[in-house]
Amino acid sequence: MNMIIRPAVTDDLNEIKEFDVFAGDRTKEIYRNEIWVSVLDGKVSGYITFNHSFYLKPFIQFLNVRKEFRRKGIANDLINFIENKCKGNKIFISTETDNLAMILLLKKRNYRI
Repeated sequence: MNMIIRPAVTDDLNEIKEFDVFAGDRTKEIYRNEIWVSVLDGKVSGYITFNHSFYLKPFIQFLNVRKEFRRKGIANDLINFIENKCKGNKIFISTETDNLAMILLLKKRNYRI
């Protein structure tokens, strides 16, 4: 698996739109430098948005992986990337109560639900 994580650029938008399940346009997040993409074999395989919009605390707002790349550790790698940027600071994440995959991932990573 040849994956890199890098800041998203506007050229990534079309690929992101192919699998983005969240409402809205990621353009503003790209311009604010709040979104990073995982690129696997030359294709955007997932993205994570990170900012300080939750009471000025580190906050993962969106995490999304393209269906054909799920269960390959990409979400885990994206969270690792953000955790490394935060250097031990507490990170907040919000998810729906029915998002079992994310809840299980967070529990596996020892996040408090």
